[in-house]
Amino acid sequence: MSKQTTAEKAAVPPTLAFLWRLITYSPWRYLLAASGWVVFHLWPLLPGVLGKLLFDVLEGRAAVGVTVWTVVAIIVAGGLARCTAIIGATVAWAGWYLRARGLVQRNLLDRVFRLPGAQAMPKTVGESISTVRDDSDAIALMGGWGFDMLAGIIFAVGGLAILLTVDVKITIIVMVPLAVVLALAQFARARAYRVREQSREATAKVTGTIGEIVVAVRAIKAADKKNEVVDRLRADNAVRKTAMIRDKVQSLAIDSVFNSTASLGAGLVLLVAAGQMRSGEFTTGDFVLFATYLMQVAEYTYFMGYLVRTYQQSGVSFVRAAELLQGAPPMTLVDHHPLHLKAEPPPADPVPAVEPLRELEIRSLTHVFPGTDRGVRDVSLTIRPGTVTVVTGEVGSGKTTLLRGVLGLYAAGHGEIRWNGERVEDPGDFMVPPRVAYTPQNPTLLSGSIRENVLLGLPDDGRVERAVHTAVLGPDLERFDTGLETEIGVRGVRLSGGQVQRTAAARMFAREPSLLVMDDLSSALDVETEQELWRRIFATSTTCLAVSHRPAVLERADQVLLLKDGRVIAAGPLADLLESSADMRMHYRTPAQTPLPKE
Repeated sequence: MSKQTTAEKAAVPPTLAFLWRLITYSPWRYLLAASGWVVFHLWPLLPGVLGKLLFDVLEGRAAVGVTVWTVVAIIVAGGLARCTAIIGATVAWAGWYLRARGLVQRNLLDRVFRLPGAQAMPKTVGESISTVRDDSDAIALMGGWGFDMLAGIIFAVGGLAILLTVDVKITIIVMVPLAVVLALAQFARARAYRVREQSREATAKVTGTIGEIVVAVRAIKAADKKNEVVDRLRADNAVRKTAMIRDKVQSLAIDSVFNSTASLGAGLVLLVAAGQMRSGEFTTGDFVLFATYLMQVAEYTYFMGYLVRTYQQSGVSFVRAAELLQGAPPMTLVDHHPLHLKAEPPPADPVPAVEPLRELEIRSLTHVFPGTDRGVRDVSLTIRPGTVTVVTGEVGSGKTTLLRGVLGLYAAGHGEIRWNGERVEDPGDFMVPPRVAYTPQNPTLLSGSIRENVLLGLPDDGRVERAVHTAVLGPDLERFDTGLETEIGVRGVRLSGGQVQRTAAARMFAREPSLLVMDDLSSALDVETEQELWRRIFATSTTCLAVSHRPAVLERADQVLLLKDGRVIAAGPLADLLESSADMRMHYRTPAQTPLPKE
């Protein structure tokens, strides 16, 4: 996992800046929820006043006209008001919380999806899922921190003000536990942050391990490593268990210190107050008021300590989420956007008419991976309709990097791409269906049926059958009981490697693009199936840009690009290259399979 430096963490704005931006996303819901919960938290101020009033009535000290029934009426009215406030606050808070969490998740995913498709993520899959799921939830829950803290402050100030009217000296003693709590919270800040961060990382690692197991289940079975994989999962989970226990124990320990400190202060104050009661300085009503508020202020002292600890720990979630933004300003995390929770989102912009490919020109394309000398440099080529261009070379020569650079799956480097003479400003958005369709060397399928994976939302207007035929997937479907409706499992786990490749190829053919881009499409196929697949591809007369080292494919290519160390060292028809390039002659091998038939 990539680690943020101290400077990068310091660049993340304070938690309050994020919270304020979230609050203003749905301010009326937040204001309603805050008002209701403030009423809820301030309710404990009423019993003390009513208790004093009741004993004053019983002792004949109350104002004229105030009776026991007056106290009862106030209690009933206050109770009804509190119930109403709780119901309204709960409904408003649920609406605000769901919107705040959805907004954070929306902004995280939007940033991830807008980055070049092949750009490495700063975190593992498990860590990224944990951030989108768990940290976004923690961030949204922090919204309640604002009105809880406000209510706690108002209650403490109100309670202390009332206690000061009873006895200044005793009230000052109440301030001591609060000062101790705040000092302890500040002292434990760094450790609380570090332990919470470790628990989040351990949880993310377990999530990632489970994901890797699901994806690699075939390899695990083939290697008979089930026990070793289970042991690895147990080890990761043991680390997570330890980290979670440390986090929980630390939280409980801090809470117990806060609670004990507050209770100790309450006990000391009660001893002092009892002495004054014996001397006759307090009335019964004063004592009831003081004793009631004393315990409540003590409880809220503990509550304030909890809020301070929660605020400190929440910084972990903001830092982790900001890291997933990969260079975008951290406040992007809480940018305001519509979520369309109550209605269907507006329809997507209609796909503009695509101009048929007349010429694709790549000029001096360069992409070098940061911190290395790997990549491609100064690659130029021209692709015309109906032609087949094959990129070949040794392992690590830059073939896949070249294809991904053309498709905009890597961040733009030097060079330019022109489609029909017009410069493509953003290849990642432009080089997509129906202009271009791409099948990588290791394609990814989704859970669902084969039909769903081929169409991916396209109308089923007969294109599935055509795509399946071109991909030579028909014989496999005949062996499946449910044909195209066969469920393939997570990432196609129920299919063989060759079936995964051909299902992905059918998905590409179903787009009916102007340009097919294929990265070693037939690497997992047997010889006969491979020959038939390429024969059908060539029969479509579709423009192709492919990576391959198969001699039969090289022989059918209109132009061949030979890469070495990221540079084109030879380009042209295979026959010409075999005459002019010693490197091509070394790379080329006489085909072991029957040449692909001419159409």
